[in-house]
Order: sequence, then structure tokens, then C-alpha cells
Amino acid sequence: MSSNLNFQINYGNVGLPAQTPAMVRPDPKAPLFASEDGMVASLSNNECIFQVRSTGETHVMTYQVLQALDQCREFRSLDEHVNRILSTVSGLNVPREGVSQVLQSLVGRGLVVEDRAFLARLAETPAVEQAPLRAVFIRACDRPLQLERLLASLTDYERRFRAGHRYVVIDDSVQPESIDRHRDLLREFARSTGAKLTYLGVAEQARLVERLIKAVPAARAAAPQLLLRDPAQPRFGGGRGWNLALLLSAGARLAMFDDDQRLPLRRSEEAREGLDPNPTTPAHVRFFRNIEESLGAGEEVADDPFELHLEASGQALGALSRGARYAIDRTALRGLSLGRLEHLRGGARVLATMHGTTGSSRTESGTWLYQIAADGREDFARDRDSYLRNIEAGSLWYGFQQARVATIGYFTPFSLDNSVLLPCTNPVGRGEDALFSTVTRLIHPQALVMELPVVIGHVQEAARKRSARTQSAHTPRFNHFVSDYVQRQLPDFLADDPAQRLSLLASHLRDIAGAGESARVRHLQEYLSFARADLIERLQQQFESASDAPVYWQADVRTIIEANGRALLAGAAPRLGDWPDTATQADVSAALRSELGQLAAGYEAWPALWSHARDEGERLLSGL
Repeated sequence: MSSNLNFQINYGNVGLPAQTPAMVRPDPKAPLFASEDGMVASLSNNECIFQVRSTGETHVMTYQVLQALDQCREFRSLDEHVNRILSTVSGLNVPREGVSQVLQSLVGRGLVVEDRAFLARLAETPAVEQAPLRAVFIRACDRPLQLERLLASLTDYERRFRAGHRYVVIDDSVQPESIDRHRDLLREFARSTGAKLTYLGVAEQARLVERLIKAVPAARAAAPQLLLRDPAQPRFGGGRGWNLALLLSAGARLAMFDDDQRLPLRRSEEAREGLDPNPTTPAHVRFFRNIEESLGAGEEVADDPFELHLEASGQALGALSRGARYAIDRTALRGLSLGRLEHLRGGARVLATMHGTTGSSRTESGTWLYQIAADGREDFARDRDSYLRNIEAGSLWYGFQQARVATIGYFTPFSLDNSVLLPCTNPVGRGEDALFSTVTRLIHPQALVMELPVVIGHVQEAARKRSARTQSAHTPRFNHFVSDYVQRQLPDFLADDPAQRLSLLASHLRDIAGAGESARVRHLQEYLSFARADLIERLQQQFESASDAPVYWQADVRTIIEANGRALLAGAAPRLGDWPDTATQADVSAALRSELGQLAAGYEAWPALWSHARDEGERLLSGL
């Protein structure tokens, strides 16, 4: 524990009039400083103990010095901090030099950090050895035309870069004509590229599950539920292919496509190198007259798209920050506090990389369109004709202008570092990608998702009508419910072992499932009330800040707010988006119990399945 800081700011009697201090214009090139985030406990009426959150170091200081420290949370120059202290604290009778002396003392003790020191600390972490790429996985399901276009773009890629990747197609199709067409397309792809290709249809998936059950008997009930289509389950099931890809790549890295995506990657003309440290930078959103125009926007990325992602996948953030591509410009720290930069840790591993999309939106609702930044909103609602087209989100660009890292990603990643245990996801229901990322963060608290400033083409099989869902009451799906529960209501876990943390999550899910019917209904009611009230608040803030927006935009925002307001007061059965409109309270309670129990069983069985798959390595894939 350090001694007293030796410097005190005498604030004098607050009631006395104070002279207005002379402000000094800050030098824009001057170093930037920010105070460490920490916890405070009182020692006496005059002193307290301050514990630095990042290091655990403790310091004793007067409350006057603590108040000065509190005014320096955001990265700004020392002159700006002095100006703020002099102008904020009423009745301050201390010369400018005295305040500067206190701040210099805090810098010397490491309680106020210089920008270059912060970035140097981040970059100290050595590079880690990255696992090899096991395969490129493609999730396909009854969309031969989409798969044909994706394979055509991959054929162009293989001819250009001669990468020789291994491709694994996980086919969830049920229509015989789709299955036959997929097989024909894959034979042609293998013939044209010479690439090694593995096909997993219904029969191949069943044989794989038999092998897994034989090796891990405890997973006899969970493995089919996690990995195989249930004929009695009509819901969308993208999570099955996801889970299969995770097992077949366990111990290595993987890349993943959906069949409605296509190369090449593209970047905006305004995209730039470097890593944006601001976790709340809004996405770059633009709208186009048709999908062909959106697919041709920007400029094609000349680099190998896989190598671009694999450079970051599995690497420590600190090592990446030493290169120009992901370096952080110190001036980008201006206005950010260290509390908002907690995710920027040198040793944090990038376990997933993502990119944006151009073409069709990745969402089933367009509610997010009414929450985009002002420049995107202007493009969104430029005139009524384009607005009516844009609300269906069928031809747009969504991405970032600079690489960024986050703790959770809400869309399907392009590459994953599966050399460490990654969790399974729910085999059924939409939102499996957000659930996966949320649980990954839970079992690897330091893990990061990196989004690159590039986009991939996304063309769905048909134009989708999103506006009807947008203007209805917000009704999250089951996977969103679990994801929000993990983020907002779970206590902090202390265990280091990811498998143990996954088991703890399963126990919490079983706790909800084991509650009485009325308690489960109440839990759903509280969740939906929170989700809808939160959306109403965010939309009202947008409405108030966009007083110059066109009347048709304002009218639709009011419609969405009113729909959610009515749902808040309706008293209907609290159903989630996957459940029938006619569901009663008994129905939703039973559905919640059943689905939580199944998901918990999957989490409990998963570590043993993944460990076996890791030990098998290439043999598991080669034996298909």
C-alpha cells in the first residue's frame, strides 16, 4: 500500500465566491492522459483507499485528490484536465500550477496513464502460435441456386490464390431434388478446383453421431439432439451444422460460410487501417436501389480473404496491435475512459473474426434500421419511394470502416479459433450465432471478437418482407432470451475451467426450468416487459433527436413504439418468437421448461464430445 499522495487540493469554503480561472488552450498534439478505473473505500472523513481495478494496487489519498482523479477519467491532455478541474469544482482557490502538480504526482504513481504508456502496455504481449486451419465449412439447406453461386465464387478464389483448402459441406436439406443437385454441384467444384471436399448429408451425419456415442456413451441422449435433424421439429435449425463444424474442427481453426453468401470480400472507399478502440462506434450503413448495385459497391479486396481473417484468428490482441493493420492511433483514445477500454487487454485472444455484409440484411426484423447513425438515417429515408424499398432491408451495406474488437458478436463469424473449448449452440431456432458468442464470452471471459472493415455478399433465395415484423411488437426468440439472461442476470463465475463454467450455466438453466409454472410465466413476463420497454426508450430517444426526419419515418417510429406499448399492457401469454401465436400461459411455461432442459443437457454433454473430437483430430473428418 502506498503512502499518502502528499499533495492536497484545498477547495476552501464552497460558499465563498471564486475567481474565474484563466483557461489554457490545449495543444492538439499533446499527450493524452486518463485516470485508472477503480474501487473506493472510506478510511476517515478525510481519507480513502483507492484500489486500481486493472492491477489490484491500493493507494491512500485524500478525498480532494480523489475528486481530482475522478475529473480525469477520459483521455485528454493535462491542460484540458486542469481546465476541467478549475471550472468544475466550485470555490476552488488553488493556483493552476498547484493543480498541475497534483496531476503530475498521479501520473508518477500510475494512477493517471499516458496514451503511449497504455498502448505500450497493450503491445507487450508476445504472439502466440496459432492452430492450423482444419477446413472451410459450408452450411447448406435446400437452396441449390445459392450454393451454386457460392461455389462459383470459391472456384474463382481457388484459381486465383491456389489455396488448396479443404471444404466440408454440411447439408441440412430435406428435399431429394435439392440433395441431388447439391451433390452434382460439389462434384463439379471438386473437378474444377482439385480441392479436397467432404459431403455430410443425412446418412453421413447419422454415422458420425453413432461413432461419437460409441466413444462418449454419456452423450447418447444429447448427441442426436445437438447434431441431427428431428423430423418432428419443424423449426429452423442452423445450429446443427454449427455444432457439427465445431466437432469436426476441434483442436484447430475453421472458416464458415452459409450457402447464401458469396465472395469476393469488398471494402468501402473510406475504410482505413488500424484498430478503432471505441466500442460504441456505429456501423457504416448505406442503401441501394437493388441488390446488384449493393453487391458492386465499394472495391474488391485484393488480399486472400482467408489469410486476412486467419492473421487475427487465435492471435493475442497485443501482438496484433504491433502491426500497422491493427495499430491503435493514440489520438483515437481521446474522450474514452479506461473503463470503456477494459476489453483491450494485450493477452486477450481473438477467438472469432467477422465481417459485414452487402446485399440482403442478416436480420429478420428491420427495427434496427430506426436506430442507425444520422448519416445512415439520411440515406435510409432520403425520399418516400426509396424509404419504402429500404424498410425491407433487401439491398444494403452494413459494416465498419475500421477494424474493431468486441466481447460479443451478434452474427455468424467467418473464422473461429477452435483450439480451445468453444461451446455448442442451440441446434434449433434463429439467433444461434448470438447465443454462441454470448456463451463463448461466458466461458472465456477475456476472449474477443474482431470485425474486419470488409463485407461479404449476401443474397437470400427470395426477397423478404421485413416491415410487417418490424412494425409488430418486439418478440425475441428463445435463443435471444437465453443470450440476454447470460449477459444480464447470471452472477459472475470464478472458475477458470471453461468446461466447469459451461456446467454452471447448465445448472442455472435447469434452475429456471425447475421452477413452478407460475414462476416460469413470471420470468417470461419480466423479460418481455424489459425487452419491449428498452426498445421503446431507445426509439423515443431516436425520435427526439431526429426532429428533422421525414414525416413517414416519424410515423413508422410512432407505430413501432405504440405496438410495443400495447403489448406491454395487453396481459397476453408471454410467448417467445419461436412459439405459436395461440400459445397459452401453460403452453409457454411448458415450452420454456422443455427447451431450457434440452439446452442444459447439451451444455453438460458438450465438453466430453469436444474433447474426444479434439483427440481424434483429422481422423474424425477423414473417416467420413
